[in-house]
Amino acid sequence: MKYLRRTIPYFLALLIIIPIIFNFPALAQDEHPLLRQGMRGEAVWELQQLLNDLGYNIDVDGYFGAQTETIVRAFQDSFALSTDGVVGEETWTHLRQANPFLSYTVITGDTLTSLARKFDTTISAIKLANGMDNDFIYAGQKLFIPRSWMGGSDVDHRAQRINYRVEKGDSLWIIANRFQVSIDDIKKENNLRSDIIYQGQTIRIPRNDYSGFKSIGKGEMIWPATGRISSPFGYRIHPIYGNRQFHSGIDIALTRGTKIRAAASGVVTTSAWLGGYGLTIVIDHGDGISTLYGHNDSLLVRAGAFVVTGQVIALSGNTGVSSGPHLHFEVRENNRVVDPIKYLIPR
Repeated sequence: MKYLRRTIPYFLALLIIIPIIFNFPALAQDEHPLLRQGMRGEAVWELQQLLNDLGYNIDVDGYFGAQTETIVRAFQDSFALSTDGVVGEETWTHLRQANPFLSYTVITGDTLTSLARKFDTTISAIKLANGMDNDFIYAGQKLFIPRSWMGGSDVDHRAQRINYRVEKGDSLWIIANRFQVSIDDIKKENNLRSDIIYQGQTIRIPRNDYSGFKSIGKGEMIWPATGRISSPFGYRIHPIYGNRQFHSGIDIALTRGTKIRAAASGVVTTSAWLGGYGLTIVIDHGDGISTLYGHNDSLLVRAGAFVVTGQVIALSGNTGVSSGPHLHFEVRENNRVVDPIKYLIPR
């Protein structure tokens, strides 16, 4: 009887500990749930929100459909992961690391200077990310901290402007939040007397160059896709209209659905149908340099997204005025077209 009294507590302890031990892998798996097409739920919503925060053009609806799988594959390809469209632990890890902002709760003793030093960013970048107009922070305050790969310098924050084409559903509030500027600054920049804007309108977005774009020199852009040049820059006989016209970029012959990559890092200023260009992406790289990617079938990033060199931004197609699947690629200096070959890495 004494033996039973001594052993019962140990037996009860085992009853508590054993389920914890055997459930530990399940707890670890819940932290990085395996997701694939056809699944629904909170974890899918979190996945879509992370992709949305990274600038991908995705519906955050909690359903892992074909659109979500396409964008997951694009993300995996951009970060040299296995492009199986299944979100496992490796993809989860890269998604969380790639997010351009960290969420941070201020503690006693923190200052903007100490946080900028701690996270290898800048005071102006932190203020801009949080819409702050002064240096005051307080314990318990939640801040977005731009990750160090976004760069930036407190010494040189050149004022730049983005020309942005208003899309369906846009408002000044949406645009201001997308580009992390104030509504008043946008209105002042464009001499707007009200908050009314309309689809197709081009407005200038003032911003500080906190993203730290490296000046792009000749021969430094990567090729947005691999293929033969079917039509070079300059005058040509138009393949559809049959007359002599100036061709403002280069055409790269591709099969439909080929992944199109950002030739250099920058901010997406257009992700929409753009006249004869069809479904088009335009990226502002700073210093007056921009690139255009036309005739796509799918646009994977939205306007306002910060994209990095080599990131998959679209899938090639045949939209707009086009005689067959290809990519029309342009480079502009201060809105003047130049031969893209001068900027692309020689091959």
